[in-house]
Amino acid sequence: MGNSVLTVKQAQTIIAKGAAKMFKDKCQFLNTVDVEPDATFKGANGYMAGDTITINKPARFTMNNTADITSAIQDIVEEKVTLPLSRQRNVPIAMTSAEIATDLALKDWMNRVLDPAITTLANGIEAECLSDAKNAVGNSVGTPGSSLFDTDMMLSAGELLDKNLAPLDDKRFALLDSSAARKAVNARKGLFQSSSEIEKQYKSGAMGMADGFTFLKNNLLPTHTNGNDVTGVSVRTTVSSQGATTISVQGLTTTTGTVTKGSTFTVAGVYAVHPVTKVAYDYLQQFVVTADATADGSGYADLSVYPAMYTTGGRQNISAFPNSSGGTVTFFGSASTGYSNSLAYQKSAFRLVSAPLVLPDGVHMASQERQDGISIRVIQDYVPLTDKMIMRVDVLYGFTAVRPEWATRLWK
Repeated sequence: MGNSVLTVKQAQTIIAKGAAKMFKDKCQFLNTVDVEPDATFKGANGYMAGDTITINKPARFTMNNTADITSAIQDIVEEKVTLPLSRQRNVPIAMTSAEIATDLALKDWMNRVLDPAITTLANGIEAECLSDAKNAVGNSVGTPGSSLFDTDMMLSAGELLDKNLAPLDDKRFALLDSSAARKAVNARKGLFQSSSEIEKQYKSGAMGMADGFTFLKNNLLPTHTNGNDVTGVSVRTTVSSQGATTISVQGLTTTTGTVTKGSTFTVAGVYAVHPVTKVAYDYLQQFVVTADATADGSGYADLSVYPAMYTTGGRQNISAFPNSSGGTVTFFGSASTGYSNSLAYQKSAFRLVSAPLVLPDGVHMASQERQDGISIRVIQDYVPLTDKMIMRVDVLYGFTAVRPEWATRLWK
């Protein structure tokens, strides 16, 4: 029996469903983070780039230790993370109607054309999200330029997650680039592990589960390059406001001293604290710079940082504010040097939102499908100026670090 001719409706649905499934299959990092549930968009007619949604983080409180609660009553303050649906990414393809006219032609076209197109789209979006993740996380372990990725280093990463009260579950992941993965496998080749995990190491060079993490390999992980001035820097103005997100520094090279987004540092005397007991830990709080900064004519710069700084109340996260008296700023790594950043994290540290786009009328083909939280829109129409059928495959998404403290950068 010959192949039956597809209707336009059949073709557009098959392509959209196939594209959505391909996208999920080709992601790795995005398959290990939280994805906004479908219920958020139920009944929506579609979103446009620039729309936003709001994510609530659980309120934090302090415990009262007396029978009288008069002076201890706390307001409920839910932290909100605004997530812009700011990125519309697509792959446009020129084609002919004949290429999808039959079942056989459509299947062949999806393998030859749609699959590599979706691979490009998925890899591009995943790379953007990994860069965002790197720039949002201040916690880090290892020594820039010489990390071993041995058991102690990975246990140190797990320790930071523990001390920030990340869930102790099987949803902790260590995402390593090929070089870091090689070091990790080599460092554990003589250690006791279950036979199945050892088999993975020897047969595929993979590690599976070890040190409290599921190890994954990803060559889309970003490189962070420090600014051109990372020494001799200190706090210029003492921070005094709860929730402050700016630290004024001095000692940069005048007008040419730069601090890059994603750079991490500590401040002398500013220790991290336990999220519940508020007792100071024995290590300094690590901050991440959230926007590029350049020194003025006096070598001063205002650094936008995460986390916001609190010294009292339920949101307290540091032992003391950065102080201009002896507040030495110590950056990780050397000036103008690039370091690959692998990542250890608990699933809920990050969230991906993929929203349905507006589905237009009056085109040759239009369909939208959702697969495990990812919306893929497929539109095809005829362009008389070029005498071609043009298809576009679109994803509208946003990505944010909801709980960056549940992630740790791994310097290499």
